[in-house]
Amino acid sequence: MRSPALPLPLLLLPLLLSAAPVSPALPDPVRVAILSDFNGPYGSTSYPPALGRSVTRIVNDWRPDAVLSAGDLIAGQKASLTDAQVRAMWAAFDRDVHAPLNRAGIPFAFTPGNHDASLPRDRREARTYWQAHPPALTFVDRADFPFRSSFTLGGGTVFVATLDASGPVVDAAQRAWLAAQLASAPARAAGIRLVLGHLPLAGVSEGKNRAGEVIRDAGPLRQVMQEGRVLAYVSGHHAAYYPGQLGSLNVLASGGIGGRNYVGYPGTARSTVTLLTLHPAAGSATFQTVDADTGQPVQTSSLPARLDGLGGPLNRVNDFR
Repeated sequence: MRSPALPLPLLLLPLLLSAAPVSPALPDPVRVAILSDFNGPYGSTSYPPALGRSVTRIVNDWRPDAVLSAGDLIAGQKASLTDAQVRAMWAAFDRDVHAPLNRAGIPFAFTPGNHDASLPRDRREARTYWQAHPPALTFVDRADFPFRSSFTLGGGTVFVATLDASGPVVDAAQRAWLAAQLASAPARAAGIRLVLGHLPLAGVSEGKNRAGEVIRDAGPLRQVMQEGRVLAYVSGHHAAYYPGQLGSLNVLASGGIGGRNYVGYPGTARSTVTLLTLHPAAGSATFQTVDADTGQPVQTSSLPARLDGLGGPLNRVNDFR
């Protein structure tokens, strides 16, 4: 006598039970261009040719998920400049940098530099410009934008906090704000956390290796970042590209258009732009840097193995982990 036929779902049950579980997809890398310190002489409404080449490279070749800038976007910080002159500089920035990136769908995220936001008039005009031209970012906190904020990239896989480090003092209130941001749910959910500030934690370039040109008493700020599991602190101001480690914290001195010599290494100045590739699944990052004048790659191995600047030393690293 024939056995009764099993219903189709029961016939498929052994196949379903033996199928291997499907692993969740790993998050895609997030690519950000690092472009900082490209202002010209005080009051200038034009930029060096290397900046135009760098913007073209970003828009046409790299096409990153965002641009991160550690500041000095315009040439302010001079009391004799008029309101009209400062507005003209922001118009030039919009024309040559922000608008081309916007047309390409690449958001521009930044921290203010000393030339952007040191004087009361400069801060007022910076706020006016950025409130009229807000970047297309997924903000977590923008209550004090454009001077400090936090946002995510890559669908929440990367968390970025920007500090107002346009001067050497990052006070207890800012450190408390940063600690709260790094403890927030979006930061904890991200595979990578970055902090962006203009002044570095330690001296990188010869011309800026002095008090007032690095963050004063940087130890407590560094501790907040280490406890918040920040992958790297990205800074500007010294206009010398250097991926390094300060204690156990990774730091990226972002370089600039019109560079400076490294501390203790005369004749090493060059303009740079960097593509930082972030790997949220691994919590790591790699970098590809180009000489903005020649277009040639800058090999990490060609950089000084150690810089002994104020607040240092910094030891060169090949990637961030």
